[in-house]
Amino acid sequence: MKVSWKWLGQIIDLQNIEFDKLTEKLTMAGFEIEETYQLRTLQDKIIELKLTANRQDASFLIGIAREISTLLNKPLKNHYHHIKANNISRTCNHVSYQSLSDLKLNIIINIKNRHSPKWMQNYLKSHNIEGTNLLNDITEYINLKWGQDIEIFDARKIGINSISNNKIQILNNSNISQIIDEKNYSYNISPELLQYKNTILSVIGIKSNHHLKCDLNTSSIIVCGTICQSTYIQSIIKKLNIKTEKSTKHRKKILRCDFLYAYEEAIRLISTFAKGIIGKAYTYHRLPYKHKNLLVNKDDIYNILGPIKNHYNDFLSVKEILNILDQLNFRSTYNYIKQIFTIIIPEYRIHDITRPIDVIEEIGRIYGFEKFDDGLPQAINRGLTSDERQITKKVRTILRNLGMHEAIHYSLKRKNKYYQNNRNIIELYNPLSEDQTILQNSLFANLLEIQQYNINQKNFSIEAFEIGRIFIKNQISQNSINTQQNQEQICIACIMGKPNFLRSSWTDEPKELSWFHAKGILEEFFEKLHAAVAWKQFTNSDITKINQKIADLFNLKRTSTIYNPITEESIGFFGQLRHLSNYNLEHCTTYIFEIQLSGLMQTINYKNHLKYRIKPYSLYPSVTRDISIKLHNHENIDTIRQKIINQKNNLLESIEIFNEYKHNNNKRNISLRVTYRAQDRTLDDKDLTKINQEIKYILKHNIK
Repeated sequence: MKVSWKWLGQIIDLQNIEFDKLTEKLTMAGFEIEETYQLRTLQDKIIELKLTANRQDASFLIGIAREISTLLNKPLKNHYHHIKANNISRTCNHVSYQSLSDLKLNIIINIKNRHSPKWMQNYLKSHNIEGTNLLNDITEYINLKWGQDIEIFDARKIGINSISNNKIQILNNSNISQIIDEKNYSYNISPELLQYKNTILSVIGIKSNHHLKCDLNTSSIIVCGTICQSTYIQSIIKKLNIKTEKSTKHRKKILRCDFLYAYEEAIRLISTFAKGIIGKAYTYHRLPYKHKNLLVNKDDIYNILGPIKNHYNDFLSVKEILNILDQLNFRSTYNYIKQIFTIIIPEYRIHDITRPIDVIEEIGRIYGFEKFDDGLPQAINRGLTSDERQITKKVRTILRNLGMHEAIHYSLKRKNKYYQNNRNIIELYNPLSEDQTILQNSLFANLLEIQQYNINQKNFSIEAFEIGRIFIKNQISQNSINTQQNQEQICIACIMGKPNFLRSSWTDEPKELSWFHAKGILEEFFEKLHAAVAWKQFTNSDITKINQKIADLFNLKRTSTIYNPITEESIGFFGQLRHLSNYNLEHCTTYIFEIQLSGLMQTINYKNHLKYRIKPYSLYPSVTRDISIKLHNHENIDTIRQKIINQKNNLLESIEIFNEYKHNNNKRNISLRVTYRAQDRTLDDKDLTKINQEIKYILKHNIK
């Protein structure tokens, strides 16, 4: 949209306003300025604006002038924006049309269609429009100034000198091919037509009859203005498959206040420059405009806009808010008891001011968003981190310290052969591509792809882990009815193993990771988390919980289920992969585990305090005695050891098992090393003799 500085100055007083200052205000108010330049031939400056879809009320000169008037807090010279519905004369007919909200027709006879005045030609030139004749230039001028399409038809080509109301008809069963000559036009569609006698003036809201265009020989004219129902225009455009500039304006809802002003100015310009005699007008109006009230809470304004900068955290006062609303031409009142503003929106803003937040945005825009403090309030208390977040952070740290590399993948996957017959897979209804058709229901497939990629790239196979979300579809039975419920879980998965994982010494050859060593790494992970888990053999019921084709990847004899020993619920699995040639893992023993985070958290023993007793070291030497005990194979040495400890002898420091020898007669010899130490003295023979007698007594009554 182009705005002429000279013609803008005729609507609003810009004498003390700088051009650059105005463009800056428009930019800060949300209008994008694409370009500014000078027209030296017309001694004018042009501002090119780019409007948003919700501000079509500013897409013409009067509309942008209203906006500048609000920004500068200066009234328009002719008070264009103070139109009230009560001051507009109406003629309401009993007939109701589907297409029309307003219609005005006037016939003017004995006119002289000449060239337009110089000032009008200059106005059109500032918008790159060349003048042709007075009547055509007036329609272009009204369109640029008011955004309204006022149509002027040559009455001589119709053969009339005065308007008769009974000859004006709106029909929808006529052939419109003489006006609409589009190839895609369907003759089964019958939009409403404006017709006088037997001549079609226009397809209402779509296109005018170009055969009735005015020329320099025109002596009588029909001036026509319409406002159409936007719903009607949308349906007709869809059916006719055409789109015109006129239909686009009607779809954006033409305002009646602007329509009446534009029509009256068009009649005045014609009568002034073309002379002529103005006949009686034909007017149709459908429904009056209903004012829309919005209720805005004062606290909402304060909470959204915030305090004013450099005002000691003061907010906008009620008086300032009322002044801004008045500046916006919003009629408003304030209830001091309820602290609520009641606001009446003017007609030309009813399409973009529909909610209280829109009013608050306008208050901030006019006052200046840059004047409000946009800093976040100082936090008094730090936010609490969830247990899930803390455990996730701890898991990540432990696995990294164990030498693992973290991997991150998308949750969307391609449906490959491992997911073909899996009923637990959640598929997308409308995927963006073939690579994003399902949601992943496990993480270890991602780790296999990482291992395969590194081996294909001649890189070393790596130990990697991933903490991510999986999505599964569970069968839930309620009242003997099976239903499906989608479930989201956070899981931890890890892959380990390469040909040269470890070596006993520098002279030995490196060996691959063994099953017990891999299990030991996982147990160390649980120990650092203080998680008490249990292990059991992988069974057929565990296979059914995951995809059969995925289970085929594992060596089931070396696969274990990890479960909660208290609830006996499975929380994951650990297993050795087969030597898979399609993953280039035929020469490397690889291990994978996958654990549910929620199930793992239930096994963690959260220690709120340390159950340790602090005592000083003894400064006196210790005495050790070795005891050999002969037991049957079914007897447990740990039971005997614990009974010795339960004597609670202060001189007994430790008992260790250091040797075992098995006989062929289902017996064995076990050697114990008992350590004695006193805190305040050196032990003598009497102390040792007493302790030995106690131990002999225990052994005598507990060994058969």
